[in-house]
Amino acid sequence: MKFLTVILSLLFLVLSIKPCSDGYNAEDKHIDEVTSNHNHQDDSDDSCPVTCICNCCGMSITYEPIKAYSLKVNQKISTELISTYQPIYGFNFLSNIWHPPQIIS
Repeated sequence: MKFLTVILSLLFLVLSIKPCSDGYNAEDKHIDEVTSNHNHQDDSDDSCPVTCICNCCGMSITYEPIKAYSLKVNQKISTELISTYQPIYGFNFLSNIWHPPQIIS
């Protein structure tokens, strides 16, 4: 079993040494063109190794111009009180518990 593991690991090592070259051949030079439907069924010059997943149609380039927005800065500071919060705590409430101890005689 260990011998089979060594053989398979060497096989994958040898197969992965060949680099990916996705259809790039020196005799296949042509003018670049944009097509909406591209079929890779007829391609026989993709020289991808067994262990490589070539990105034939996996890349798309999208260009969108950056939209410029102009922001309006409002320099006016409002002095109007918008909050209608009424606190329910009475901070001026003095209870008998807060008085100092008194001597009862």
